[in-house]
Amino acid sequence: MVSTSYVAVAVKRNPRESLNSAIARMPQPIPFSPDADRVLVKPSIYDPSLPGNTSLQMMSAVVAFFRGVTPISIIESDNPVRTTEEAFEKSGYAALVGENIELFNLSNDKQHLTRFAGNGMQEEHVAELLQNHKFLVNVATLKLQKNTSFGAGIKNLFGLLGRQDKNVLHSNIDGVLLDLLIQFRPNLSIIDLTEVVIGNRKDKRTIPLGGVIVGIDPVAVDAYCAHLLGFDPLKIKYIQRAFEAGLGEALPERIQVLGTEHQIQKITDAIRF
Repeated sequence: MVSTSYVAVAVKRNPRESLNSAIARMPQPIPFSPDADRVLVKPSIYDPSLPGNTSLQMMSAVVAFFRGVTPISIIESDNPVRTTEEAFEKSGYAALVGENIELFNLSNDKQHLTRFAGNGMQEEHVAELLQNHKFLVNVATLKLQKNTSFGAGIKNLFGLLGRQDKNVLHSNIDGVLLDLLIQFRPNLSIIDLTEVVIGNRKDKRTIPLGGVIVGIDPVAVDAYCAHLLGFDPLKIKYIQRAFEAGLGEALPERIQVLGTEHQIQKITDAIRF
């Protein structure tokens, strides 16, 4: 059995080439289940007026990779900053819509009361679309506010909750993220490094990179990203708890990095500003 404790990285001329190159380096095929009746793609678009959201180019690459396999729903939910429709419009995602490809607002879907593991939530209403046989692709970005907070793939799962006032759950965010990871573990985790935000997002300082980090172990992906930023992954509470719960690998020395030395160094140099 091939270990899933790896991340694949690539930096190419454009996001599509980067994504295809990284996926080609993976030591096993993407575990797509024949029972899955839809691919759900979850971008990161907390505030489309600021940089640091999942780029249209990367989303286009993801859609192109899965097009023809099964219907695709690009999913997001409302939050206190903007509606899902505003997020999609300002991000240019309308260009992605086509045959069997839709933009979907989780907040407008029929909600089902769902029981969670109880680390941060007991019960919450969750969109009907998230039920049953789905293949979840989490396409997040890396939050680079050095020496402050850290965010990568697992934090992006917070947007699966349809309630607009989901910020009330922030008081126990680590437990909430653990519950979401247990309930809605991504089948594929992608970190979009099309451009990298330097410092505070409100300063709008970015550098183009055109890179990507990919893996099927969401804990390993976040742990590697944390390590790149100079954080000890086990000092980040939600990563530590996920690791201790056996949900994935968090020790950098146990995570195999697949990519050329030049590409790995290019990503490292861009991120460690």
